Amino acid sequence: ALASGYHNQPEMTQERFKPSFLDETKTLFRTGDLGKQTAPGIIEFMGRKDNQVKVNGYRIDPGEIEYQLTRYAPIERAIVLPVQVNNQTQLSAYCQTDKTLEIAEIRELLAKFLPVYMIPSYFIFLKQFPLTRHGKLDLHSLRELRETGKSLVNSNYVAPRNYLESNLVSIWEKILSKHPIGIFDNFFEIGGHSLLLSRVVTRVHKELNVSVKLADFFKVPTIAGLATLTSQTQYNYQEPISAIPPQKSYPM
Repeated sequence: ALASGYHNQPEMTQERFKPSFLDETKTLFRTGDLGKQTAPGIIEFMGRKDNQVKVNGYRIDPGEIEYQLTRYAPIERAIVLPVQVNNQTQLSAYCQTDKTLEIAEIRELLAKFLPVYMIPSYFIFLKQFPLTRHGKLDLHSLRELRETGKSLVNSNYVAPRNYLESNLVSIWEKILSKHPIGIFDNFFEIGGHSLLLSRVVTRVHKELNVSVKLADFFKVPTIAGLATLTSQTQYNYQEPISAIPPQKSYPM
């Protein structure tokens, strides 16, 4: 169920559609997947010949994300790598810059040009990328920076202060399988990604009768920010009289 070529792109068609070795009157599409035949009719998938990665069921070219990041003037260079977090593949963006940048602002900018599933879950800012002794980019060191980068995680837990925040925390904790979640914890930095985000939006609408837009999460990816937005915008959320009292925060 494939087309015979790319629409009005003869060069790409010639590059990716090749005559079939079984029947020269037909064509085969060069997918970029790498495999080997282990037995008649059985092909073992070995990986990719290009840099594409598969994240949450979507095939993604990190180069497209890197291009959009470098369009943002303060970012001189960007590398996007797949990382394993809780047995799930997520995207981590490493940005070379000497400026202090806001992650929420970058996510909001990316959301204008990329689908939700292509927006990285993690952002690490560096003045200079690590290099090997041969002067090449040290990818291993970059991945280690994500694992040890404590600046990305809010170290001070703050409990929900009212009924709305308490309900939002409950939804996040169930979907992210993480406890406790504070009201200032960033959704994307505590394991959240595009598929889980869609589940959160659905649950919030079902349980709280609040229609939250996906774009809202890029502006305010915390419980506190989302609760404030919910209360101040067109959302018609009525808090019960028996709202829970504010609770004290304590360091983790």
